[in-house]
Amino acid sequence: MPESERIGIVVQARMGSTRLPGKVLMDIAGKPLLQRLCERLKLTRFADVLVVATTKEQTDDQIADACASWGVAVVRGPERDVTTRFLKAANSHALTAVVRITADNPLTDPQGIDDLIAAYLQCESQGQERATVVHNAHRRGYPYGTGAEMVARSVLDLCDRELATLEERENFMSFARRHPERFRCIKRNAPPERLRPQYFLTVDYPEDLSLQNQIYQHFEGNDRVSLDDVLSYLDANPHIAGLNAHLHHQFSE
Repeated sequence: MPESERIGIVVQARMGSTRLPGKVLMDIAGKPLLQRLCERLKLTRFADVLVVATTKEQTDDQIADACASWGVAVVRGPERDVTTRFLKAANSHALTAVVRITADNPLTDPQGIDDLIAAYLQCESQGQERATVVHNAHRRGYPYGTGAEMVARSVLDLCDRELATLEERENFMSFARRHPERFRCIKRNAPPERLRPQYFLTVDYPEDLSLQNQIYQHFEGNDRVSLDDVLSYLDANPHIAGLNAHLHHQFSE
């Protein structure tokens, strides 16, 4: 990692989900979802720090307390103004770039995150124009719920200056990805052996939680289980993989 770079993984988390309230602390095979996610994210090799960005709402005291007990750093900010929360994380930890993760994806792939960071850093080392947005969350990317997005600090600063409405500030990554004329965006494809656009490994509904429980129970609660092993298990058990197939739309890009 270049000395001038400090890259953090920032997890966007709150209890107030519309579809499945409290899901980030729901039990998956004996451990809260968010704790499982944090344990996986600690496996990344290239990130300097892991931070959970939650809200100042009283209901999210539970998240802050849980993270403290796990030894995970926390910042808190406005509930819908996600841009401000991420900027607070960047300021608090002197980050030059952030990897955005959402707290409803307990099987986010650490290798995929390292690939994003490597792609981000490679541009500079090869004398190319620096990418400011790198992601693998698209139809040729990682299975839904296992990918990630990365942005330079300059993107956060620009979004903070220009995004006025709460809806825009809640979805700053969508803004960045919709404007390739302003931000150099790199889309990383998944390796062919990991391409499964038909699988949905996020948690938005009770059926998603059931699927995650099936997976983690099969692997005896192992947070280090590889994405390759998870996909092999789902390939061999299509009835389990299909538990939530009717609930999610495919990637739009």
